[in-house]
Amino acid sequence: MPNPPSFITPAQLKQMFPDSSILDRYIIAREVNAKAAEFKLDTALRQRHFFAQIKGETGSLLEGQTEGWNYSPEALKRFSLYYRQNPKEAEQDGYLKDPVTGGFIRRADERAVGRKHFQRLNGNRASNPEDGYNFRGRGLIQITGYEKYDGFMQNYAKYWDDEVPDTVTNPELINKMPYAIRSAMYFWLHYRIYLAADSGKGYADVRAVTRRVNGGNEGLDRRQAAYLEAEGIF
Repeated sequence: MPNPPSFITPAQLKQMFPDSSILDRYIIAREVNAKAAEFKLDTALRQRHFFAQIKGETGSLLEGQTEGWNYSPEALKRFSLYYRQNPKEAEQDGYLKDPVTGGFIRRADERAVGRKHFQRLNGNRASNPEDGYNFRGRGLIQITGYEKYDGFMQNYAKYWDDEVPDTVTNPELINKMPYAIRSAMYFWLHYRIYLAADSGKGYADVRAVTRRVNGGNEGLDRRQAAYLEAEGIF
């Protein structure tokens, strides 16, 4: 008898993420299959969107990664109102490259970027100026901001019965298994990302799903390409 749509296999994950580890594939298949209905990952359509978003964030590795902010001064001014209003600080905080070799003379000051731009976003606390940097995007789906790190920790015991990870004190835990996949599942459910997938238009819904994930169209082309891959796998 063929597997029902809600059941995923490590072999499918290998197809979608060819550079992933055997162990990670087995952990992810186990975690998703155990709670597919609870986390709204119980249809092939939802799984396609879920794993397409993960591939858009992690590429073919399928492992938690920490967001990097090594931006040029020009990039800082493009996406940040703060840096447009303070262009001298963009020059100070952005990276500096050798005009001849193209090598870095100085990397961006990511802590400063966190304080000046990202501190205002993603449920970070006004009283904690390092929240923007400390709670950068991490995990398989790049959960970002104090609100999400704390929310995952506070809600963890509703879904899992092992020790609750302190992802506020130790945010790097979000990159480690099983928390990398569990945090992605929590994000998918708690922020109702699945509702955009449930429209039922498949590829045409990737833009709406992406907007729910990151608030815009960042990496949309990667996510669209990943969705087309997922259609042949899940």
